[in-house]
Amino acid sequence: MRVAIHYILITLGLSLITACNPQPEARKLLAEAVQWMEDHPDSALIRIDSIFFPEKSLNRAEYMQYLVTKVQAKYKTYRDISADTLIFNARDYFLDHNKDPKKTALAFFYSGCVYREQEDYKQTMLHYKKAGSYAAKSEDIGLQGLIEYNTGDMFSIQGMYRQALESYKTAEALYHGMPEKQTQCLSAMGRMYTLLQLPDSAFFYFHKGLELAQASKDEKLLSLLAQNLSVAYKEVKQYDKAETYLRQSFLINRDSTELSRYYLNFAELYFCMGGQQDSAIWYTELLKQHIDSLKDNYFKASAYLYLAEWEKMHSNYGKAFFYQEKRMKAFSRIMKERKNQSIYEIQQKYDYEQLQKQYYKNISVRQQWIITLLVMVITGGTVFTLYWIRQKNRKAETQRNIDTLKEMNRNLEVAVHQKNLDLRKDLLWRFDITKKVVKINGEIARSDKQNPEKSAWIKQFNKIVYGDKSVKEQWEAMLQAFNMARPGFSEKIRKKYPTLSDAEFKVCILTYAGFRVREIALILNQSSNTIQVRRTKLRKKMGIESGSDIATHLDETLG
Repeated sequence: MRVAIHYILITLGLSLITACNPQPEARKLLAEAVQWMEDHPDSALIRIDSIFFPEKSLNRAEYMQYLVTKVQAKYKTYRDISADTLIFNARDYFLDHNKDPKKTALAFFYSGCVYREQEDYKQTMLHYKKAGSYAAKSEDIGLQGLIEYNTGDMFSIQGMYRQALESYKTAEALYHGMPEKQTQCLSAMGRMYTLLQLPDSAFFYFHKGLELAQASKDEKLLSLLAQNLSVAYKEVKQYDKAETYLRQSFLINRDSTELSRYYLNFAELYFCMGGQQDSAIWYTELLKQHIDSLKDNYFKASAYLYLAEWEKMHSNYGKAFFYQEKRMKAFSRIMKERKNQSIYEIQQKYDYEQLQKQYYKNISVRQQWIITLLVMVITGGTVFTLYWIRQKNRKAETQRNIDTLKEMNRNLEVAVHQKNLDLRKDLLWRFDITKKVVKINGEIARSDKQNPEKSAWIKQFNKIVYGDKSVKEQWEAMLQAFNMARPGFSEKIRKKYPTLSDAEFKVCILTYAGFRVREIALILNQSSNTIQVRRTKLRKKMGIESGSDIATHLDETLG
């Protein structure tokens, strides 16, 4: 009956799992989003947005990871995250279940980013600091650098340039071995020194960043640093150097989408230089030709502002108003994009609600199927249980018969074993007399080898025990006694170990009978060392380890 219940519970469990997981691929989508976050945040966000039932398709820990990953992807793709306050639940969860310091650090950091977009800078800084403490425990250098860099940004926003500078320096040290990140830090440090009105230090760090980019041979970084230097030199009115670095940046640039930005920078630079009006006109015209094809509304707004100022300086007020109107339209598109993001999220919420309705409808249908399945399972389980009980009774009867036969077999084994013990005792008794004779001979011989009277007494004693038999005949008598005690056992030894010599065979028999080395030596009229060597060879031929009991081995092998 227990088997049937177990089967029912497994079936019910599988059915409930299937019913309660409306999106089985959700875990895979979340894992891919986490994996692709650093290099492909757009693709990561697509996978996050593809999870429609995170609360039901993921367990609690995975759902909290989902909340953090969602904000992380939106932040990296420059979307509005000010309303993503659910991440605060993830922050609290990871704080209470702090098994992975990295996950806790990420939850605090991106919670801080949400506060930052809400312009609650006090909470932002508190969360960044907390994130930094957990990141230090995680030993993730990249994450520590990210937190320090953004902490520097917060100090910079609040006009605390020296504190920002220290954070950027710490981030740069943490980013050692990451040229692109280090370059960003060095550029930020240069900006801070510029704001602190320390141009020498500013240019030092700008040039240091440029050297780092040159060492890594990263043309993208080289172009970025050269462009930053150009802007910095333009700010201090060193227009020649500004032009040199801007041209250097332009020559190594491989991104065609950046051309309009260079046209704007060149036009502004030559406009400031005054004596380069032809060049300013040339780049301004190029900018006019390419600006409408751009999709970056933020850049277009800046470019239209310059063009409006340019036309105004040349008294072309109609065109100046035209470009000012273009600039306002660009701002309008920027606001519309932000609104569209909100509309996109509303659409997502609507889709989510529709899918939920469909899900609960499917749940109702599934429940009916589950009930039907349970009835079938219970019916089948009952039939199976009755069959199982019948089979169990048959097996029990069969087992009783087997136990009876085993008991009979054990009784037979005990009887045989007892017989073997009796034979063993009889054999040892027969050889015990011989052992005592050998012992007496040995003791008397050692006590006085020169005493003729005792020597004669020994011969008389041996004659009484052995008669007039020779050593060979004595051995035959002993072997005969052995065969009487253990009929056929000596033949088994000969058959099992045909390579034994006669001497080794005798040593084997006497050893089995319980004689020690010295006693066997007296019986066979040989030295103890010779007997010991033969015992060693005997063990080797029998395939047993040195020191193992020969008698026990023979009983187990031939018994």
